[in-house]
Amino acid sequence: MQGVHFSYPTWFIALCLLAGLLYAVFLYFRESKFKEAHPYLHWLLGILRFLTVAGISTLLLSPFIKSQESQTQDPFIVFLEDQSESIYHKKKQEDLNLLKSSISDLNTGLAEKYDLVHLEFGDEVRKSESDSSTFKVTNLSKAFTYIEENYGDQNLGAIVMSTDGIFNEGSNPIYSSPTLKAPIYFIAQGDTTQQKDISIRNIFNNKIAYLGDQFNVQVDIIANNCNGENTMLRAYKFNTSGKREKIKEERIKIDRSDFFTTKEFILDANTTGLNKYQISLSKVDGELSTVNNTKNFYIEVLDARQKILIYANAPHPDISALKSSLSNNKNYEIETAYANKANVNFANFDLVIFHNLPSKSINLETVIDQLDKRKTPRMFVVGAQTNLNKFNSIQNNLKITQRSNQLDDVQANINANFNAFTVDSDLLEDLINFSPLISPFGEYEAGPGTKTFLYRRIKKINTETPLLSFSELNGIKTSVLTGEGLWKWRLYDFLEHGSHDVVDYIIDKTVQYTTVKEDKRKFRASSSKKVYKENEAVFLEAQLFNNNYEAINEPDVFVSIYDSKNKEYPYTFSKKDNYYFLNPGYFPEGNYTYKAKVNFGGQELKDQGNFSVQSIELELYDLTARHHILHSLADKYGGRVFYPNETSELKTMLLANENIKPLIYSTEKTQSILNLKWIFYLLIGFLCLEWFIRRFNGSY
Repeated sequence: MQGVHFSYPTWFIALCLLAGLLYAVFLYFRESKFKEAHPYLHWLLGILRFLTVAGISTLLLSPFIKSQESQTQDPFIVFLEDQSESIYHKKKQEDLNLLKSSISDLNTGLAEKYDLVHLEFGDEVRKSESDSSTFKVTNLSKAFTYIEENYGDQNLGAIVMSTDGIFNEGSNPIYSSPTLKAPIYFIAQGDTTQQKDISIRNIFNNKIAYLGDQFNVQVDIIANNCNGENTMLRAYKFNTSGKREKIKEERIKIDRSDFFTTKEFILDANTTGLNKYQISLSKVDGELSTVNNTKNFYIEVLDARQKILIYANAPHPDISALKSSLSNNKNYEIETAYANKANVNFANFDLVIFHNLPSKSINLETVIDQLDKRKTPRMFVVGAQTNLNKFNSIQNNLKITQRSNQLDDVQANINANFNAFTVDSDLLEDLINFSPLISPFGEYEAGPGTKTFLYRRIKKINTETPLLSFSELNGIKTSVLTGEGLWKWRLYDFLEHGSHDVVDYIIDKTVQYTTVKEDKRKFRASSSKKVYKENEAVFLEAQLFNNNYEAINEPDVFVSIYDSKNKEYPYTFSKKDNYYFLNPGYFPEGNYTYKAKVNFGGQELKDQGNFSVQSIELELYDLTARHHILHSLADKYGGRVFYPNETSELKTMLLANENIKPLIYSTEKTQSILNLKWIFYLLIGFLCLEWFIRRFNGSY
């Protein structure tokens, strides 16, 4: 249906016609230039001018054309086939052949009348292929969400799903299913009979532990129909050669048919790196499947211990205060020494804290040279015994010009603009009221690049001279506390708050920031994860920096991945923006190392790392079909549950379903007449014809 409409009242058209008529009459009614021409020439020219002016005037009314189009959309059916491991586990080949034959016959029959979309699902949804692999995980809710997002707004006649109802990822589909308008029919697979079985349901553990620590492992154990049986729970650790060693063992007595218990192990983190552990249950008589009796887990053990030396000029209460604060961190090993007595090997320490050093009798030039060669960070606690001239000569953090031997009592004021590390402002809110420290009197000048955390506050007057500051030069970090008397802070903290949290927090943050080392390597390769599941693709990244530490990706980067048997898988990184990436795909369970290299500036740069792939046995941990879920979903969406021997009945019902029919959509289109080019050419044609006739008859 088509019609012309106007944006203004239709009687305006009469005005347009009148305008065209008046224009033509005015121009040609008494025209004397064509007296010798044919008598009808005036009429012809007047009509052309009338049509042109009336047409242009009518176009000013914004006319448009409304049209209606009809479109028929045929119905289609989505068939989703569960391709998870639980469907195929320990099924006889003839049963599998029968299942495939019945599904094929169903799909062939439906495809004769409807458009059929055949999909497979597990932890994701994919198009059906003849050689499709099975999924390690089932996510029913994701399958329904996929249908809604891709087919929810189309003429979806019905959804047919072949599944056992088992899901081990995502939310329960009964409560999270999207709003689907089509009925859902299920082909219920699997066996709902509860078999005799024991299994490890869950293992809870930390992903990271520190060398020398102990960590807890919690194991949830389930047993069905095993009343009166006994099983052995064992914990194993795999060594670097892949051989497992038993580290814990415990006997478990199953005292009821529906059995559940939780056991805890305390294991030692005594080997750095990514450690593989295994928890297993011994088989009981009559148990059909033992796959779920064993489960592996991984823990990365880090060696984060740091050795800290408190090197003092003389005994002082601050030394005990520092040692007490640092001892709260189990990753710190603290030693103390006095400069006039001890012979110290400074190469053994990750941080050296100098208290009242250098002094009048003790120089530190030799010590500082040793530390500089190893780029060992250091911290200075400046007090009454510090020789400031020597102090100024061995560090660039701060220069103190002493006017006299006078000392100031100073309190702390937090620098609100400090951003080198995060600060708990609430915890340090009362720091301004802490007992004053003893600080040298003089002029303080912070060095280039020095970051001040705490300012000195003298007699309730806030200054901008540093009390606690940080700097870095040539990769060596230095922190300076220009006041002694930390022991008084700890006493005040305990009296006011019942703990030493504020002082311990300041000391811990200071040590952390001073000891952290920035990665200055020009080439780095890394894995996005330390532990992948076997259904996750491995992803590697690499970065290359020039001499200005600008990221580049011009030369090719090569990497080789090695499994536990030292089999090599060589790859070349892809380039994107200013970095490198590699997605080598999926790897079977095991431990892997990778070695990356690149030639840049005539030098071969290398980096390496490791990752592990963890097996997923979720599908085999519970093989009891959940047909009650299928019945609930079928009732919710107006469908029905069928069994594999009833697929022919399902096919007959769907083919005879009168509700699955084509839909006719009507679309109304609006188009402005101004967009019709032929009208423009017609009006131009009228004007050109009028001009030509006038010219031909001797007028312009």
